[in-house]
Amino acid sequence: MTHRVSTGGQNGAVKSGGQTVVLHVVPGISAEGIGTFILNMLQYHDRAKTKVLLAVTTDWEQLHESRARELGAEIWRTAEIGAGLAGWARHFVRLIRLIRRHGAIDAVHSHMDYFNGINCLAALIAGVPVRISHAHRAADSGRIGWFRRLYSLAMRLLIAVCSTERVGCSASANEGQHRIGPWRFGSKIVTNGIDMGVFTPVRTAEAPEGIDVREDAVRIVTVGRMDPPKNPLFLVRVFHEVKKRMPGVRLYWIGTGSLRGEVEALIARLGLESSVTLLGVRRDVPAILPWMDWMLFPSRLEGLPFALIEAQACGVKCFVSDAIPEDANLGLCVMLPLEADEAYWAERICERLADGGAGLASDPERAARYDIRNTVRELEALWQARNGKAGGGVAQGSLEA
Repeated sequence: MTHRVSTGGQNGAVKSGGQTVVLHVVPGISAEGIGTFILNMLQYHDRAKTKVLLAVTTDWEQLHESRARELGAEIWRTAEIGAGLAGWARHFVRLIRLIRRHGAIDAVHSHMDYFNGINCLAALIAGVPVRISHAHRAADSGRIGWFRRLYSLAMRLLIAVCSTERVGCSASANEGQHRIGPWRFGSKIVTNGIDMGVFTPVRTAEAPEGIDVREDAVRIVTVGRMDPPKNPLFLVRVFHEVKKRMPGVRLYWIGTGSLRGEVEALIARLGLESSVTLLGVRRDVPAILPWMDWMLFPSRLEGLPFALIEAQACGVKCFVSDAIPEDANLGLCVMLPLEADEAYWAERICERLADGGAGLASDPERAARYDIRNTVRELEALWQARNGKAGGGVAQGSLEA
C-alpha cells in the first residue's frame, strides 16, 4: 500500500509549526537492525519538532510498517532495488519526484550502506540542504570480486561528493563506508541506541512461550537472521561441539532467514532437534533475554549489532566473534577468533561456562552511551543542520589522510 504525502500550494507540502521534515531512505522496516533503529528513533524523537517520512525500497509490506505508522511516520514506496539496474533507476527517479512533489523536505537520511551514494545524489539533485549517509555495517571482509570493488568505490565517491553529513554506528562502520584508501571523509559515530528501561535483567513472572525452564540446563540464545553474514551454519556446528562436551545445554534461536532450510537440515543431521528451539521472529525479545544465560554470536560482518547491546542490557553474557566492533562490548563479551574452528570455540565456551563467566561485569558508563534518548538528541542535531553544503566534509578540510 502506498502512502502519499499530502501537498499544499503549487509545488509541495506546507510545514506546520516550523517542523523539520526528514525523509529516511531504508531497505525496509523488518525485524533486522535498520528496522529496529527506525522504530526506536520514531518512538523517542520529538514529533512537535520533527516530521518523519520513510521511503522504502521494497514492494511488499514488512513486519514493523504498521508500528511505524502508529508512531507517526508516513511511508512511501519507491521501487524494488533487488530487481537490478532497472530497479535502481526506477528508485532513483521516483525518489527525486517524491522529494520535489513534497517540496518541503529539510533532510534526507539514507540508511542503505554503499547505496547511500545514489540516495544522496538524488537528494542533491532535488535540492535537499541536509543529506546524511549513515553506515550500519562494517566493510566487506575477505576476498571480494572486481564488480563489488568497483561498486563500493563509485558509491563512496558519490557519498563524499553528495552528502553533507556522514555518520556510522561504530568506528569500523565509518572506516568501511566513509573512506577511500587512506582518505577519510569527516564522519562521527551515532550509536545504535536502545530503550534501557525495556531491556533489563528483570524476569517476567512466567517464562515466555517456548522457553523451557523445567530442566536444569544452561540456556544459550542467538538473535539474528539466518543469512551468511551471521554465520548460522558455523553457529550450529559450534553448539554441537559444546553439546558433546557439556550435554546440559540448550540453544534458543530468535530469527529466520534465507538459510533456514540449511540450518534445520544441519540440526537434524547432527541430532540436535531436542536441544535446539527455533523461535522464529518474536516481538517479546525483551521478555525472553533475561531468561537466558549466554548469547552465541559468531557473525562474519557487523556494524554494531542491536541484539548484542540488548542482551548485555539484560545481563546476558556473550560469546562473540572478533568481527564484532569492540564498541559493542559493554563488559559482558568473550571475544573468539573467527578464523578458529568450531572445536576451538567449543573448548573456550565450555571453559567459561564452567567458571560462570568469572571476571565479566557490565560497565555502566559504556552502557549509558547506548541510551536511545542520547541517540535521538544527536540525530535531531544532524537533521536541523540546515546550512549543509554538497561535499561539505571535503570542502571544509575534513578529508583526512
